[in-house]
Amino acid sequence: MREAILPAAPRLVPEPEEIQPGYELSCEQRMVRGAPVRLFTFPGGARDESRTVLCLPGLGASGRSFAPMRPLADQHRFLLWTPTLHTPLTHTPLQWNMASLEHPDARLPERFALVGSSFGSLLSILFVLTHPERVKALVLVSPVASVQRVRRWALALSTLVRIPKPFAYIFAPTVARVLGGRHLPPEGRAEIVREARRLSPLELLRRLQDILAVDYLDDLERLRVPTLIIHGARDMLVPLSYARDVAARIPGSRLEVIREASHLPYMSHTDSFNAFVGDFLARHGS
Repeated sequence: MREAILPAAPRLVPEPEEIQPGYELSCEQRMVRGAPVRLFTFPGGARDESRTVLCLPGLGASGRSFAPMRPLADQHRFLLWTPTLHTPLTHTPLQWNMASLEHPDARLPERFALVGSSFGSLLSILFVLTHPERVKALVLVSPVASVQRVRRWALALSTLVRIPKPFAYIFAPTVARVLGGRHLPPEGRAEIVREARRLSPLELLRRLQDILAVDYLDDLERLRVPTLIIHGARDMLVPLSYARDVAARIPGSRLEVIREASHLPYMSHTDSFNAFVGDFLARHGS
């Protein structure tokens, strides 16, 4: 399906092919374990494999949501991973994505820096616990490490982006606003709604169940890679106190708080977020 780049103001509930300005990226589809995985990259970005940064998105997002990190692409080779839209019923989404990242079909470098947001942070934690030798540096954004550290009502609310039309015109933009906060630009809001609506309600529910079923809090002390945690002080899904707890459990980790940001600081407060990540990767990502 051809993707259309729209110059006009984004619609409240965009169609799947409506890519907003600023979110135009190159896309490669790889078959990993027999399922399609979309891998986005920045056109004209760095190509040095030794400077690879793998980004794992949140619950209903795609790698395209990391498009605001474009200013860092001159110095680092970004691979913006997007899980398959339909996880086989033989595995949970977390199990399947973990096995996909490990699989030769993924064609990932032997070592790389890892950025995980929300559900992606959960997958990142599991990957580092399992393969610490492969990760140079870890960035956790709005980290989810345990159901004890998530507001369940807000997490359940996030699934309403997939509600059928015409109700989507009421609920989907509101949910995107809750996740992104009042500083999330319209294009970012449209991207969150657009991508989440590509997922089936069953797939969203299964990913939600993964978050509600895990608890890695006691394992965080085993993380031995340089770790940066970035959190929005106005996050309604994962409160700041929970992020502080995660940071306290990871030896040597650094916590940076963006005061006016919510759950998606890399989309709403791009300059501050990129400054923190750029400095951290300059120290640990090479």
